Amino acid sequence: MKGKWLDYTVQDRSRLGATGLLVYALALAALVGVARRTSIMLTHCQSWTRWIASLATLLLPVVAAAVPCTLADLQAIAPDDTTIVAVELVAAGEGVPEYCRVDGYVTTPGNTVNFGLGLPSMPSWNRKLLFIGNGGFAGSIASLTPGLMRNYATASTDTGHQGSAIDASWALNNLPKKIDYAYRGVHVSAVAAKALTRGYYEHRARFSYFSGCSNGGRQAMQEVQRYPSDFDGVISGDPVMGALMLGFNWNQQVLLATPERYLPASKLTLITDAVLAECDAKDGLQDGLIDDPRKCNFDLATLQCPGEEAPDCLTAAQIDSVSKVYAGPTNSAGELLFPGFTVGSEAPPGGWETWINGSVPPFIREDGTLATNSLQFAFNDGYLRYLAFDDPTFDLRTFDFDTDPERTRWIDEELVPAETDLSTFRNHRGKLLMYHGWADPGLTPLESVDYYRDVFSTMSSGEDSGEHHRSTTNFFWLFMAPGMYHCAGGPGPNQFDTLAALEQWVEHGRAPTRIVASHSTGGTVDRTRPLCPYPQVERYTGKGSIDDEENFFCATPDDLDPLDSLIAEELEHHR
Repeated sequence: MKGKWLDYTVQDRSRLGATGLLVYALALAALVGVARRTSIMLTHCQSWTRWIASLATLLLPVVAAAVPCTLADLQAIAPDDTTIVAVELVAAGEGVPEYCRVDGYVTTPGNTVNFGLGLPSMPSWNRKLLFIGNGGFAGSIASLTPGLMRNYATASTDTGHQGSAIDASWALNNLPKKIDYAYRGVHVSAVAAKALTRGYYEHRARFSYFSGCSNGGRQAMQEVQRYPSDFDGVISGDPVMGALMLGFNWNQQVLLATPERYLPASKLTLITDAVLAECDAKDGLQDGLIDDPRKCNFDLATLQCPGEEAPDCLTAAQIDSVSKVYAGPTNSAGELLFPGFTVGSEAPPGGWETWINGSVPPFIREDGTLATNSLQFAFNDGYLRYLAFDDPTFDLRTFDFDTDPERTRWIDEELVPAETDLSTFRNHRGKLLMYHGWADPGLTPLESVDYYRDVFSTMSSGEDSGEHHRSTTNFFWLFMAPGMYHCAGGPGPNQFDTLAALEQWVEHGRAPTRIVASHSTGGTVDRTRPLCPYPQVERYTGKGSIDDEENFFCATPDDLDPLDSLIAEELEHHR
């Protein structure tokens, strides 16, 4: 440390300028004064010199990268398991500062995991690291632009394979790639990104964050549970949780059972309109949104055709199919295996026609199997054929809900973050912000609510229950977004800055008691609303525009069950 300190004073003082040198001198003088008044430092001169050097690095600005942006120099500071393959100094443009683009891979047992890292040139760097998660089956490095635009050192990974986000064929009989996709790939890439960032600037990042939605939300929860010290703050959006693929498979089997059971995309808006007509005003405000679809007891029978099938009604078979999607998968004993989907998530664009039904009628594939062009079909087909069963001929319609869930348990234990004791992450002083759209047609929001409640229940067990309750709300909050589809879109406000909220929480101790979300049409913002921490909901003040978040406040509903009442009580401590 002493050598590096002396090198810094000799080599870098010319970069500070007159003002910087004055700050340098005052900081050093103050630290020397403190050290001299400390007896243990007086008796160990070299110790207090090293102490001064360490603290001074926190006070002095980082004025330039310590390492040139070249492949040889970046390789020299890389961890032993990391190989740098390309380095480029990218010019500033379109809101992105000049940065050093680093591409490399980490060697894992039986595989290699590619990553990308963007290191902003000084003085742009904000002394923080942001890791961006992947959607679907990953297979490519996510864009680093969102983090770089905020002056973060920004990283992402392909999780150890290359391909489209709906292609899982890479996993066939390849356990190392499955493990890297499940959890290891993000972790080793994060370790490499941190080491390269520290070496490049000769300063570690003051704070490290992870942000992801959908599969990226799953990755976020894997980090929290398996590698709780990797990040100071984690954002988990619309996460893949629980036995999700049972729900995907159930929906496809229901719709593909017979031609009569299939619901054409042209009837989806009919369902959503009827749901809103019945339930929109139940929250006290008719605004095209349902603040909690669990409280909507819509009766599909009101849409049944009185005679022959017509465009403005549903047949008995179609009503049964939709009812089964809402209800969720069961086995032959009638036991619920996974939560169903919420009402109000059906209409296009981005609703069931994208995720569940498909935009065109079912068709026969080249291998002779019946399929829809929905994302749930694509993901479930790839999951069963390549991740779970290693059988590229498996027909998802033959999945048995009595016996096959046990056959998929092994891969779910690798893929799915199920731990509800998050005390290690909490003890690391980590903060977790989860959000989910109440109208998500892809991943049921009910599973995120169930998980949050399970974590609270698990971490509330103990002799001092009050302290344990607060220990959950001190580090983990869930925000539900009425009318939001999967990760974005939908009729509700669906654009919001979770990273800014998390920064305030992690860096300044200010918990996000509300997050402002916006909805846009044609690129123009036409509504803003507050997102409230679960189980609170937004309520209109009764004055002003219903499209302005300033006219709303977060309130605790009167009809909560005992567990949600406990969560709401503990949230009051953060007001």
